[in-house]
Amino acid sequence: MNIYIGNIAYGMTVDEIKELFIPYGNVVNVRIITDRRTGKSKGYAFVEMDNEEDATNAIQALHDTLVKGRNIKVNSAHKKTTEEEAK
Repeated sequence: MNIYIGNIAYGMTVDEIKELFIPYGNVVNVRIITDRRTGKSKGYAFVEMDNEEDATNAIQALHDTLVKGRNIKVNSAHKKTTEEEAK
């Protein structure tokens, strides 16, 4: 299951985000979204967990919690449809 995590501190690393989610289950992948020109974080990321129940528990536990001075937003990520990708 893919999870959106928003409002993260710009200096957060993949490992730091992974550490947030590991207590809830196996983390398959973490991808921080960066600006193409500067390479700097845009303040959000996607986390992939292999178990839907674990992912749901992580979302419930972590949504709107304070991490590095910011209240993070954690939700289920929906896959882009072909129409959305064309925009």
